[in-house]
Amino acid sequence: MKHQPLAEIFGFPFINLGKNAERFRKFKLCPFANVVPNCTKDKARNPLGVCSIFEGKEPVIVCPIRFRQNWIIAEDAANFFFEKDSRWTTLTEVRLPDKYGKVSGKHRCGHRSL
Repeated sequence: MKHQPLAEIFGFPFINLGKNAERFRKFKLCPFANVVPNCTKDKARNPLGVCSIFEGKEPVIVCPIRFRQNWIIAEDAANFFFEKDSRWTTLTEVRLPDKYGKVSGKHRCGHRSL
């Protein structure tokens, strides 16, 4: 039998069948600082809810919202790019205009120094 690739579904390991995991799956909730309580990956009404998949034996994040957990990546990025003791914040979405000024897409999790 082929190994299934899902590592996390709606924020919990696929093997977790506990009450909280089942609640998050039932209501399609996102525990990773999404702008709304529900998962927004793929489709609004019936989202996939896949946060990470297995690459070999290691889980790999596939959802950009998953990177917001405890804001660790934002803090690490700020420490790398900005001077010590700089004030910084995160931007969850930044509109990307094309050369004509029309929005051509959105970039998530931008960072800037204050």
